[in-house]
Amino acid sequence: MNDRQAKLRLRALELIRKFGKGSSGRVLSAIDLIEGLYFGTENGRQIFSHNSLVPQEEDRDFFILSKLEALPALYAVLEEEQYNLPELLPMLPNRKVPGVELTSNEHAYGLIYAVGIAQAIQMQRKNQHVFCLAGDYELRYGRAWEAIRLAGEQRLDRLCLVIDENDARDQMIQERFEAFGWKVIKLANAHSHDEIVYSYMKARITQRKPACIWAPTIKSAGVPFAERKPEYDDVVYSDTEMKEITNILT
Repeated sequence: MNDRQAKLRLRALELIRKFGKGSSGRVLSAIDLIEGLYFGTENGRQIFSHNSLVPQEEDRDFFILSKLEALPALYAVLEEEQYNLPELLPMLPNRKVPGVELTSNEHAYGLIYAVGIAQAIQMQRKNQHVFCLAGDYELRYGRAWEAIRLAGEQRLDRLCLVIDENDARDQMIQERFEAFGWKVIKLANAHSHDEIVYSYMKARITQRKPACIWAPTIKSAGVPFAERKPEYDDVVYSDTEMKEITNILT
């Protein structure tokens, strides 16, 4: 874990405490995947093209958060990237917040929206990419698979879907992506900054098919006393626990 990953964890957990509720386990499983996208570089250039001063810049890349529970992780990353966020942040994704592309309160809707943006980019032949983070549980929805099938059929190679996988262990799911015409990039360590960045680089250069980064994550990653323990999935950490976490991460 690098220093920035540790800092972002603390900030995301502080936001959950401020909200008074949240899925700490799923936030910490996803945060490194978002950090790697926003801070990853190749030969000194950003992998993810974005501008905190002009969030709606016309030629930007898109990041769509389909995994609603991971919103505090996105807020922490946007703050670190100097986006001008309001003092009162909504608890669900809202595109009125700078850097948030979609207003949503439904699982898998972000995935569908990302496919739609990728279709528009392909039709207009623009040099932009769409990155979407979804939870593995969203693959239980038929509407998600309809969007996945469509993306494969239309060879939407500007689309990269990241699956934060900490519940599903079915190898057949990955094979189903491949059957629908996707390139699957599986991470060995879904919390390694370097490996995550490299997977995004591979996804960007994939041609004539969309890319799926399969990321087997750990719930509550970075907090040893809570890792892989279901009882910590949806907790708001106490003052005592936050002191212990701060000592671990600083």
